[in-house]
Amino acid sequence: MKTIFLASGKSSRCAPLSDKNFLEFCGKPLMLHLLENARAGGLENFIIVSNGENLDQIKTVCANIDFLQNVEIVVQPNLEEGMAGGILAGLERVADTDSVFIMGGNDYVESAVYSKMRTQAKGHDGAILAKHMDTYFPGGYLEIDNKAKILAMIEKPGEGNEPSNLVNIVAHFFQKSSDLKTALSLAKSDKDDVYETALDHLFKTKNFVATEYKGTWQAIKYPWQVLEMMSVFLEKQVSSTHPTAQIAASAVIKGPKVVIEKGAKVFDNAVIQGPCYIGEKAVIGNNALVRGSNIGANSGAGYNTEIARSFLSREVSSHIAYIGDSVIDAGANFGAYSCTANLRLDKSTVQVKIKGDRVDSHHQKLGAIVGKGVQIGVHAMLMPGVKVADHVVPGVVVK
Repeated sequence: MKTIFLASGKSSRCAPLSDKNFLEFCGKPLMLHLLENARAGGLENFIIVSNGENLDQIKTVCANIDFLQNVEIVVQPNLEEGMAGGILAGLERVADTDSVFIMGGNDYVESAVYSKMRTQAKGHDGAILAKHMDTYFPGGYLEIDNKAKILAMIEKPGEGNEPSNLVNIVAHFFQKSSDLKTALSLAKSDKDDVYETALDHLFKTKNFVATEYKGTWQAIKYPWQVLEMMSVFLEKQVSSTHPTAQIAASAVIKGPKVVIEKGAKVFDNAVIQGPCYIGEKAVIGNNALVRGSNIGANSGAGYNTEIARSFLSREVSSHIAYIGDSVIDAGANFGAYSCTANLRLDKSTVQVKIKGDRVDSHHQKLGAIVGKGVQIGVHAMLMPGVKVADHVVPGVVVK
């Protein structure tokens, strides 16, 4: 069996954040978390599909990981072909008679479901992971019979028109890769849904089973979902403090699932409220309050800073600042008295501009999405849901 891991997406909806494959959650890039999780579920022989621009980063991630030493990395030649193009690039390394597992590059599910899918696929041509949804989700719904055989997939049918309560997740198992290769060669579409078209053909001509799943599922399609993925990994932590970490006697570490890494420093009267991750050589300054957050390596919550439910990547710095419900990419800096507002005055959910459209985050509290290396000036104020790609001069209100 081969496993194709799709890492060729351009993360355009997550702008101004950098490639989501390499955002570090609890000290590891997302890609590595997902690959380790897949391996724990029995998947093997990984083929990673790159977009070319992230090829060197993928190689760096894999370089020191034992089970990835012999990984195959391929470059998707035409990114305009979307998911279908990435899968075809990976399938070139898979023999027709081999079974193949297709993994989305940013979908987290519990590892046990991977082996469950392969077990349920016995006697069938393959299995598709189907998330049980209690409320409407704008995705591809599976139509099934009373034996869980998939009859069709219907994209975004609209609330009230769902053929079932099962939504397709990109965790797909094929007993013979030749079935998928043939379906992709026949699939035609004017939209970016060639792979989905191929799947629908297979559902109508072959015997695929839906593996119903009620566990945790998290993906990153929009920038605020970085916070949702962060929560998944924070909740999986087991509290620990590295022996080289320096924690002042007056500092307070409370609550479950607090990890403090090698060389981190927590100064007098600082409070860390779990779940929290404090990365290598991170600094939590005097009187700082950090709660429910990921603080990346070499980052700092400076004197009197509060960081609440936020994702801070590597080398982010702050001083007398408030960062709430925000996603901050590597190397950003928050000047003194800068603030991310995270709640609308009318208490409505926060909308974010994505590719020219306003998209509802369904978060009542959502702060800023700040790009790599952005400098936020003193007394600058960032309004709920703003995306910041360029430096912000002192005293400015960004709406």
